[in-house]
Amino acid sequence: MKKSVLAVLVLGASLAVTGCFDKQETAQKVEAAKDATANAATQVKDAAKEVATDVKDAAKEVATDVKNAAIDAKDSAANKMAETKEAVADKASEMKDAAANKMAEAKDAMSSKMEEVKNAASEAKDAAADKAVEMKDAAADKAAEMKDAAADKMAEAKDAMSSKMEEVKNATSEAKDAAADKAVEMKDAAADKAAEAKDATSDKAAEVKDAVTK
Repeated sequence: MKKSVLAVLVLGASLAVTGCFDKQETAQKVEAAKDATANAATQVKDAAKEVATDVKDAAKEVATDVKNAAIDAKDSAANKMAETKEAVADKASEMKDAAANKMAEAKDAMSSKMEEVKNAASEAKDAAADKAVEMKDAAADKAAEMKDAAADKMAEAKDAMSSKMEEVKNATSEAKDAAADKAVEMKDAAADKAAEAKDATSDKAAEVKDAVTK
């Protein structure tokens, strides 16, 4: 609005100046034009001052608005940073809690697994002990069987040896009796042979004696 008034005043002054140079205008008009020009210049000067003041005030308002906007932006940024910091803290807390829960679950799972392994080891130990007892009993039974079998074998061998000794004894007795009989036979045969030889010798001696006598 002030700019429009200023433009009208300038236009009026220009027309007044232009009219002053019109040769057909009177001297009063020239004087009036001078006064009008002076008044217009004063009004223009005042309007310029007023415009400068308005511009200065507007600049101050703009500066204040910019400053306020900067403060608001700073506050907004600070709030945003605080919100971000809080969100990061919440996220970190959530991650920490999740990690703690995960660690607890892993610990529980490990404890359960260790318990299972412990139970399995205990069962394996018991099974091994039972197996060892079974093997010991089986070995004892086998040893008893082998001992009984050896005793039976020794008894059989002893009986067989006794029978064999009896057979050998009987055979020896038979051989002894046969040898005695043979010795008697040979003695009798020798006696007979000696008697025959003696008789033959006697007969031969008699023949020789008869032959010599003759």
